[in-house]
This record gives sequence, structure tokens and C-alpha cells, in this order.
Amino acid sequence: MGWCQASLVVSWCSLGWMRINAGGKSTAAGARLLPKQRKKSRPNWEKTMTAAKKSNHPRSPKRRARQAPRHEVEEVDRLAIKRRLLLQRLREAEALAARMKDLPDGRRVFLRFGKAERYQHFVLMATFATLAVTGLLQHFSRYLWVAMIVNALGGVEALRTVHHVAAVLIIAVSLYHVWRIAELWFVKRQRGAMWPQLQDFLNLFQMVKYNLGLAATRPPQGRFAIEEKMEYWALLWGQTVMVITGLIMWFPIAATKALPGSAIPVSRTLHAWEAILATLAILTWHVYHVHIKVHNWSIFTGYMSEEEMLEEHPLEYQRILVAREMVAKIREELAALESAKASGHKSGPPSPSTPDVQTQAAPPA
Repeated sequence: MGWCQASLVVSWCSLGWMRINAGGKSTAAGARLLPKQRKKSRPNWEKTMTAAKKSNHPRSPKRRARQAPRHEVEEVDRLAIKRRLLLQRLREAEALAARMKDLPDGRRVFLRFGKAERYQHFVLMATFATLAVTGLLQHFSRYLWVAMIVNALGGVEALRTVHHVAAVLIIAVSLYHVWRIAELWFVKRQRGAMWPQLQDFLNLFQMVKYNLGLAATRPPQGRFAIEEKMEYWALLWGQTVMVITGLIMWFPIAATKALPGSAIPVSRTLHAWEAILATLAILTWHVYHVHIKVHNWSIFTGYMSEEEMLEEHPLEYQRILVAREMVAKIREELAALESAKASGHKSGPPSPSTPDVQTQAAPPA
């Protein structure tokens, strides 16, 4: 026992001597530090990391000196947002005001259809007429006088070839029109003038009352009247039915791999009756209502006179006039905004003098 106690005392003294000479650091090889010494061996590293964090802290004096004041950043962002909104309104107002053109003789004409719309209508008109003639002749070729016309035109096979070529062209122009609609929706973020609204259905009831003599005036119309929108959507529906049933009859073997055999006679019946319905609708409704009754040739010329606009589309007429006045006002606000940004002055909220062109309600004429 005496020997063990003496060994413990010597070991404890040696440890104390190493601790005093090292000053809290392990200098001797293989020396072990106590837990308290291990904690004291990291002060320099902890101080370095703490100082680095404090120097990068958002509230530190050095970082605040490098950053711009918060109210100045918010002011710059607000001016940029206001400028972007004004530029968007300016583009919309300029596009709408460009539809009115002043002629040298003082008259005004209004752009109704651009070149793309007129070309689409021309291709659609030519292909529809070709499909109607060649298709109806094939369908009624069992009659003698129709068979004589078919033989004079080269027979059923010749008519079928012309019919297929016209079908390819009308499918191509339809796909182009769908692409234009997708561009309008997803790129320009616009709904389009042909999309039906609640006011269109109210105008429909008012139009029925006017036609029955129960109302004194017609409802004021915008860019497109309710009957024009109805005809447009009827065309899209009929076009879809004709293309699907036509492709089934054109490629019956490929179609019957995915569809039952009864799809062929059903498609033939639907295709024939839809063709008859579309032909009658074009001749009795579209041609009479647009060209014979009101002598509207804007789909070919692209323009409509001021008198016709006031009578047929008074709301669109007012929107164009308002947009023409707004262009100058928006440009003045943009110039004032740029000067305020350059001089460092604060600009107030957007002026109510520049309402949105798309949402402004134009008074009826």
C-alpha cells in the first residue's frame, strides 16, 4: 500500500509540473490534457470564426456600410415596376390606336383584319368551296345528272384526288390558326377577341328581342358581334368533326386497328351530313348576313369605314379613340419617370390618368 500511494503522488506531481510548463498547451510528446484543458485549447479558432460571422452579419457596421439603404432599394424597385407597367400599357395603346388610319382626304378607316387573317380566310374559302363541290358530287353520284357532271370532270377518282389535296390544305391552315391561338394565350398572355364573355350572352338576348321587335335598338357591339363569335365557334366545331371523320374514311385500315369496324359507316354518315349542314350555313347565313345584307367586304380589303364602325362596332370605335389619346399621356408619364429616376427624386404612385386599355369600359356611341 505504501508503494502504491507513493507512485500516485509522484504521478500527480509530474502532471502538475507539465501543466505549469506548457501554459495550458501540450508541448511534450504523447501528453494528454484534461477535459478543461481541451476546452481551453480552442480559443483562437472559435474567436476567428466568431469574428468572421460578425463581420458578415447583416446588422454589422461594415456590412451596413457596403449595402445601400433599404428605402433606396425599394424606391428603385418601385420605379422599375412602374416603368414596366407603363411600357406594357403603351404597347397595348399603340397597337389599338394603330387600327385607325387617317386618309389624305380627311376620312378615317379602321383596320379590321390584318394580312395573316385575310390570307387564312382566303385559303379557308378556297379549300372549303373545293371540298364542298367535290365531296357533294361524290356523295350524290348515284343520281344520273350528278353522274354526268362527275364523268365530265374526270370521274370519281379525279374528284377524290382533288378532295384529298384540298383536305390537306385546310388541315394545314387550321393547324396554323391553332398555333396563332396558342401564341396569343401562352406568349402574349391575351385571351383573344373571339373568346365568349358574359356580356355576349346578354347581347344575344337583346338581339333576339330586337329581331322580334321587342327592343328599339340593337345592343352595342365590340370588336366582334355575338353572331360572329357564334359562327366562329361553329366553324371550329364543324372543322374538328370533318377532319376526324375524313381521316377515318381516308385511312380505314389504320383506323380500324384502334376503332371498331362500325366507325367507318358512322364516320361516312357524320361527314356527309356535317358537310351539307356547313354548306347551307355558309350560303344562307354567312354570305347573306355579312356580304349581302350589310355589304361588308373588310375581310378582303382589311378596312372598314368610320360610318360602318359606328353602326356595327361602336364599342370598338370608342376604344380606339381613347387609346389614341392615351398614347401621348403615357409617353409624358414615361418621360417624367425617366427624369425623376435620373435626378434621384421620388416618384408618386401611378397616375389614374392612364387606365388600362384592355379593361377600360368605353361608352356606347
